[in-house]
Amino acid sequence: MSTDTQAQALLQGVAEDRERRCALLRTAADSQAQQIVRSAHTAARRSVHDSVTQERARMEFGLRQATARADIEVRRQEQHTSRELLGQMWTAIAEVLTHRWRDPTLRSVWIEAALLQAGKLLGGRPWRIDSGVDWTQQERAELTAQAHRRGATTVSFALPAALPAGLKIHAERVCVDATVPGLLAQRGAIEAAFLAEYLPVIKKPAAEQHSDG
Repeated sequence: MSTDTQAQALLQGVAEDRERRCALLRTAADSQAQQIVRSAHTAARRSVHDSVTQERARMEFGLRQATARADIEVRRQEQHTSRELLGQMWTAIAEVLTHRWRDPTLRSVWIEAALLQAGKLLGGRPWRIDSGVDWTQQERAELTAQAHRRGATTVSFALPAALPAGLKIHAERVCVDATVPGLLAQRGAIEAAFLAEYLPVIKKPAAEQHSDG
């Protein structure tokens, strides 16, 4: 083989080796570039996910705050409504009861309820009945008979004109107070019963109230 031929073969080998090395470098560069792109995509997705998570948490926190404020406002409105209703109730209830006492039919029911309660608590003892009503002899006789049926051994009357509507029944040191102030003495229980009755009504939607009517 001539010197030229050997030189040409050597150059060819160098060229081929260079091409192989370049190919390897390109492959490595491509692989590194792909890894960089994948890492960038992963970082971008994580960043987006974190941003979405933070935004969702912020919105949920805002929603909880708004819900809490709405609940507080509802309770405030309910308390305001309750106070107004109770004020109206206490303004009217004593007058309503007084009118009921003046009605003979309703008064008889009132008296019967008081005697029934007295019979449970005061039976077997002498009774004194206090009332602002100036009972006639017939009315006293009827009331005495009713009291005896409920357990009174004897019945006497005291009729102070200043006594509020209703009656009191005494036996020794025990008293069943069925006057208007006595009936209204359990203020907390009366308010609770009143609100339990009327709050559900005023909370009903307008359309439902119309349909009930």
